[in-house]
Amino acid sequence: MTASEVKSRTVWVYDPVAEADKRQDALAPRHASLDGKVIGLLDNTKDLVEVLLGEVKHVLQEAYPSASFRYFRKPSVSGAEPDMMEQVAVCDAVVTAVGD
Repeated sequence: MTASEVKSRTVWVYDPVAEADKRQDALAPRHASLDGKVIGLLDNTKDLVEVLLGEVKHVLQEAYPSASFRYFRKPSVSGAEPDMMEQVAVCDAVVTAVGD
């Protein structure tokens, strides 16, 4: 590449910053207690997430002995199948975690 070719090139630089959203989404309603509730544990397939979710389950079982748990493992970090998300959606509460 010659010096004149370098001078004639244009380099575009984009600023990837978007304007802040002015809306504030409301928090999901909270249960007064998790006793008797179904709690979903959603594993995102990252390393050690099963250990973290296992500890969360242990703590929740001690605090809410009549709660039941369902464990879900996504096929990959990037997403979950619609049928799995339908199963997750019927849980009363869901805990998800990112391992590593």
